[in-house]
Amino acid sequence: MKKPQVRLTSLMLGALAVCVLSSQALAQEPPPPTAPPPATPPPSSGPVLAGGAIGFGAVQWLSSPATDAEFVYDQPMFHVEAGLGYLHRSHQNSTSDSNFRFGVGGWYHLSRGSMADFSIGGDFRMIYDSPVGGPSSTNFALEPGAEARLFLSPNFAFSGRVGFSITFGDNQDTTFSLSGQTIGALGFTYFFR
Repeated sequence: MKKPQVRLTSLMLGALAVCVLSSQALAQEPPPPTAPPPATPPPSSGPVLAGGAIGFGAVQWLSSPATDAEFVYDQPMFHVEAGLGYLHRSHQNSTSDSNFRFGVGGWYHLSRGSMADFSIGGDFRMIYDSPVGGPSSTNFALEPGAEARLFLSPNFAFSGRVGFSITFGDNQDTTFSLSGQTIGALGFTYFFR
């Protein structure tokens, strides 16, 4: 009668040994290779760095009653622009006055963020003015300064600029002024990306 107990005990010990050895063997096997992580696009620095966009917008010069239409060609390191404005007023006494402006400018992006940039550069503008009761004049303005743009989306930006101006032309002496208000401008641009 003792033999069945020995067999049962040895059978249980044998099963235990097989379980222990098989668990050690499984623990020593290297894990199966994992699938590589999905490819992620490189981190984007936001809409400002996209570059290569053409934009249209408007600029309100704080020193002028009229608003200029603006064309902007935006690159990652700089942007160039051209502006055009015209204002004509007719008065009750059969007189009128006009103001025509055309300008070009370039801006180097000194600092860029994910949703904004800060640039230095300037504009060169021609201003034709025909006031009521006075002679018409053609003046030129060289306006170096700084511009900041805030991108609300990749396609839409608000801008503001300050600087100083050197003006020269008909019927006036050369004038130099240093003031943020004199050539300050606020505007917006929509970019087609």
